[in-house]
Amino acid sequence: MPAPLYLIATIYPAAQHKAEVLAALGELIAASQAESGCEMYDLVQGDGEAVLVMMEKWSSREHWEAHMATDHVQAMGKLDTSFFTQATDLRFLHSVK
Repeated sequence: MPAPLYLIATIYPAAQHKAEVLAALGELIAASQAESGCEMYDLVQGDGEAVLVMMEKWSSREHWEAHMATDHVQAMGKLDTSFFTQATDLRFLHSVK
């Protein structure tokens, strides 16, 4: 049985474009949660923080790789870079058992 893949994606929206980023993320979340192998796909934010954090759990790395090839993920990659103050930081994690 493949090991699950955990991912924390830290997203840095520019303040003046946060509404556009949130709208795009809303579409991404809805489509991603319907994907095979998606166990968790939640957007969270700390009180008073400007950054957004996407917390993901996939049944396997292969499921995540398939997710990355979807139209909804590709659409996020086409957002204007001025919508962000820096590139999204991806942190991959695994269970310790």
